[in-house]
Amino acid sequence: MTNKTFHHFGQLEIIYICCQILSSMVPVTNTCMPGLHYRKHLVGSTFKIIEKSSLFSCAAECVSYGICRSFNFGFGRRACQLNVFDDLKYLEGGGKEDFIYSSIMSWNKTALGPCHNILCGYTQRCSTKRNGIAQCGEEILQNLAKDKPANASSVWRHDMFHPSVAVDGDVTATWSSGSCFAVDSGDFSPWWQVDLLDRYVVVGVRVTSREDCCPERLHDFALDVYQDDPLVYPSVSPQLCYMYIGTVTEHGKTVAIQCTSPVTGRYLRLSGHKTINSRDILQFCEVQVFGFKLLQWYV
Repeated sequence: MTNKTFHHFGQLEIIYICCQILSSMVPVTNTCMPGLHYRKHLVGSTFKIIEKSSLFSCAAECVSYGICRSFNFGFGRRACQLNVFDDLKYLEGGGKEDFIYSSIMSWNKTALGPCHNILCGYTQRCSTKRNGIAQCGEEILQNLAKDKPANASSVWRHDMFHPSVAVDGDVTATWSSGSCFAVDSGDFSPWWQVDLLDRYVVVGVRVTSREDCCPERLHDFALDVYQDDPLVYPSVSPQLCYMYIGTVTEHGKTVAIQCTSPVTGRYLRLSGHKTINSRDILQFCEVQVFGFKLLQWYV
């Protein structure tokens, strides 16, 4: 180990030695130090950068975010990068900064604070009260779909129920308010699409059924994300966020969906499946899309 490396990692080595001594006295295995990857960092995954941090506070920050799976820590600038992915094949090394990469799953839970016991949703962050109780609450991701351009395979009464009504922000809408969307009867391959106007990592979607009637019209649908507009480029491949199987039975219910894995793109499409007959129309009142732009930090 070089002098420079020891300068950056000396404190960790001391902690590691102490843990080794503890391990020789107590029958524990790998409970003190996590699996750290020295001089490595994950690329194309960072959603938040925290300056003037420390290794252990960086780990605690990661565990407090529902979407955080790993982190990079740069000793030179004491900067913490929180990542949404945990994939070793995207690790890079070298550069001017001395990095450490770690999956949060490898950490000793006692070192992460009260939030390690709380599983927050992708759009939430865990916080700790003065009494030490941890809870999920803070929404960290904005609705990317609100007031964005939308279109559809067909439209029921195009003069009143344009596809854009599904991104007007009204989640308590009724049919009479003109804020719910439906495809035309007889559309056996129904879809609705929103243009987010930029590329994002999409991690979650919420779809709200009609408040006053017919929630069962929202059933068996796929949520796909596209890099390019499939109307202009029909050969573009979709990235599946989630396949919802079943029928929504509650009036005005908001179905909160977490993507099976984060997907990147500009266009989100909701496609209806298993259309039974001409009266079985795809209908809903609001779609909210949650995600973030990847951050790049050049050293």
